[in-house]
Amino acid sequence: MKIFFEHTESSKRNKLGGIMMRETRELPKNEWRRFFDAISSGLPGKAVDITLITPQERVHQSCVWQLHGVTYDPHDDALIISCRQQEHVIASPLEIRIDRDAFRINSIEVIKGPGDLELVRFVEPLLLPVA
Repeated sequence: MKIFFEHTESSKRNKLGGIMMRETRELPKNEWRRFFDAISSGLPGKAVDITLITPQERVHQSCVWQLHGVTYDPHDDALIISCRQQEHVIASPLEIRIDRDAFRINSIEVIKGPGDLELVRFVEPLLLPVA
């Protein structure tokens, strides 16, 4: 089962009236650690909504946490979401998709298995670091 982000609008307009297209793209596994290390400097204090979607129960559990950082540990094959309240570990992710536009990351979708995923949505989109 392939799950896509719910987009009611395929684009947003910036203040100058130009269109900023949103895209969701799969992040290759060999880039996971480098990607999360690169965005981590902009993460402390950001609010994230983490939603768990499982095929067995079809339940959406959601909570909002204050973020410290996100990292991928290749030795344990785990995505670690460090929050003020606790550490949230996603073991053995199969695929990671990033929902973004030209300047911001809106959410991170972590696929753990067929119909089993976790959605990490930034309450206020995270500005991308300057390359």
